[in-house]
Amino acid sequence: MRENTEERWGSVQIGLHWTIAALVLLVQVPAGITMVWVEPGTVQNVCYNIHKTNGIVIFLLAIVRLGWRWSHSVPVLPADMPEWQARLARTTHALLYVVLFAMPITGFLYTAMGGFPVPFFMLYDLARFVPENKPVAEIFKYTHLTLQFVLYITVVLHVSGALYHHFARRDPVLLRMLSPTRPLPALRQGALDKRPGEGLYDQPAQPGARK
Repeated sequence: MRENTEERWGSVQIGLHWTIAALVLLVQVPAGITMVWVEPGTVQNVCYNIHKTNGIVIFLLAIVRLGWRWSHSVPVLPADMPEWQARLARTTHALLYVVLFAMPITGFLYTAMGGFPVPFFMLYDLARFVPENKPVAEIFKYTHLTLQFVLYITVVLHVSGALYHHFARRDPVLLRMLSPTRPLPALRQGALDKRPGEGLYDQPAQPGARK
């Protein structure tokens, strides 16, 4: 199943989600940490180039992912979730998108305005499109470095929420991001109406649940 539905994510959204997650956590963060800790030389130069190119790739994939999300259905949250949890989930998702766009943009402007090259796959220097301005570059540098901590906190919240849904609530919120075809618990009739106190899946709402 390629497209999203109100019940689950499609293969395109799932693929983009895990590709971006892998690029951020397995490539971007390790390269970024390594390039500031190693001595100047070949290793540092390679890590800088990986970090720059990978950041641009993440930015482009984030555009595709957001466009796909806006143009397709989005699976709803379980209707029996407390309201504060639903708001926290939406806020976390919004912050993730903000960081996915803001970090590559600020990193690019900090590098290019600082007079450094931004080689895209070592084929073309994108920095030539931006005039050098070192004072402004310092502002983008500070913003970029600050956003990394926003990223870490947001990722922790996002992962914690997914694990909470899977192990504590035992609903399919995490499962539907793992596969577009894996069977999920049957939906109750009318559960998508998200009426207060009703569960999205075949699980009764807890009496007196706090909102």
